[in-house]
Amino acid sequence: MILLRFKGIVIVIICIIIAALVISINPLKINNWERGNKDTIFGMVLGLDLIGGTHLVYEIKSKTGENPSVEDAEGVRKIIERRVNEFGVSEANVQLIGSPPDKILIQIPSQSQDKITFSFSNKDPDASLITDKLHQMGIEDFQIEKVENDFVLTFNTSLDQQKIDEIKNFLMNSLEVVIKINFSPKRIELPTGETKLEFPNKLDIDAVLEDEKIEYLSFTSKEFGAFEFTINNYGYDKDSMNDEIVSALSKLDYNFVNLEADGALNTFVASGGIQSAKRLIGSTAQLEFRIRECGDTKPEDLDESVWELVKCFDPQFYNEVATGLESKNLTDASPGTNAEIGQPVVNITFDDEGSDTFYEITDRISRTGDLLAIYLDNEELITPGADKAISGGSAYIYGRDINATRAREIAIQLRSGALPATLTLVQERNVDAVLGSESLSKSLFAGTIGFVLVLLFMMAYYKVPGVVSSLTLIIYVGFVLAIFKIIPVTLTLSGAAALILSIGFAVDANILIAERIKEELLSGRNLLNSISIGFNRAWPSIRDGNVSTIITAIVLFWFGSRFSTSVMQGFALTLGLGVLISMITSFYVNRILIVIVSRFNIVSNTNLYIPVVKKNKNFGD
Repeated sequence: MILLRFKGIVIVIICIIIAALVISINPLKINNWERGNKDTIFGMVLGLDLIGGTHLVYEIKSKTGENPSVEDAEGVRKIIERRVNEFGVSEANVQLIGSPPDKILIQIPSQSQDKITFSFSNKDPDASLITDKLHQMGIEDFQIEKVENDFVLTFNTSLDQQKIDEIKNFLMNSLEVVIKINFSPKRIELPTGETKLEFPNKLDIDAVLEDEKIEYLSFTSKEFGAFEFTINNYGYDKDSMNDEIVSALSKLDYNFVNLEADGALNTFVASGGIQSAKRLIGSTAQLEFRIRECGDTKPEDLDESVWELVKCFDPQFYNEVATGLESKNLTDASPGTNAEIGQPVVNITFDDEGSDTFYEITDRISRTGDLLAIYLDNEELITPGADKAISGGSAYIYGRDINATRAREIAIQLRSGALPATLTLVQERNVDAVLGSESLSKSLFAGTIGFVLVLLFMMAYYKVPGVVSSLTLIIYVGFVLAIFKIIPVTLTLSGAAALILSIGFAVDANILIAERIKEELLSGRNLLNSISIGFNRAWPSIRDGNVSTIITAIVLFWFGSRFSTSVMQGFALTLGLGVLISMITSFYVNRILIVIVSRFNIVSNTNLYIPVVKKNKNFGD
């Protein structure tokens, strides 16, 4: 029996040491396994209602539009988890909901500041103008800076998609764009036999612009076929508007040379925080390579210079052919900066099959003059040509809207693989922390004071059993925190309430044991027998009460899972685990400790085991 007790205390000591190490080391790393967050108390994973963040729910649909299979849903979950973890989103919670699962819940704690990076063609507006306009829109908490050719807006509060769209519309609609156009002269034979060079005049250009309903604020004629006109409040999209203007000017009987749009919004990328995370999550990440066969027959009504501009870029003239080269042919993708073009790029490496296909594609377009159109989720990234066949299985992707952050996002998406299903965002909610950092600290302090007062009461009232029970409760809290950190369990405000409730169950169990020991002592039994019988008689009540609570927690968890109520799930999981651990510590750990303590002569007096108000003077020996 003594040997058994010795083994028991050794096991308890080992568990205490392990729990202490788990709690104190942040983050806890063993090979690729990692737990803990150095920014939170004890490294616990805190829920959105404690630290703030974003709650996203996506509906999962198979590529045929039907509900996904269980395997596809689990595949989506794993890929999204890889994406957010690799991107560095701290402690994101990714879980399937529904039975069978048809939605995925992603809870993302507060992230880095949201940023919007944008640039203009050739001419930048004054930064103060942008600042004043954003203030008029009710956006106050931000900073603006110029980084090389880009403006960077950094926001101290999170942005939703509506606000991002409003900012983009402002940049497109409220700033002046100066259109510069040039024509080559038309040669006119005079009756005298001389040749005259003639350029279009303002009236000619004004007429075709009016036909296309292109309005301008001012128009300036320069020399030698050069003109400038200013557009404002037009919703100027560089690509579409340039096409409209080129199409209008091509109606003139003059050789159109080129067009520049000074001040047009050139790039616009929202990044940082939740925006980057949403792009990572929602994108299918299907990379496609298509051969773009440029038009070969010029329409009679188009000038040759215009034809060269549109034959490879106007959908009515070109044709695209699938190549079979896709994301599945990639072995690696990484962000970088290409020294030759001075732009952020995504470096990609193909497998053997992909390398051979890429060589054949580039060989073909180098001979035909066609282009290679590269798409990500049906969105065109870039359409380059090739001077020769490219071997080696490596390439890089760049584009107008690919900055360093976007390049990193695309690389992560390509490495994690394409989603086997499509995702539709059905719920987005920004969650402010119910308790700020100061309130949370005060709440923890108040909770600690309350816990200490409970321990002091138990020690003062129940004497030795109270001291041992207090020590057991401290061990219990340590075990709970360690296990919650290892699993890990996300501790929400409701979960914290459940944890406090489970501590109450543990206190109740220890009080029940102390009372049973007291009753056995008052009936005349010796100390060791009273302890043994007291524990045995207290166990059925402890077991029945705690098991019924655990069953209730399981039912609550099921309801929470069924109806996508994460608050209920958090409460149920924390309560169930807390009560289960309290059963072990209250009965097993408490029993070992009190038996060992009772063997010391200094605390073997039975009066030390009877509550003060129940003290019996006959038990003083």
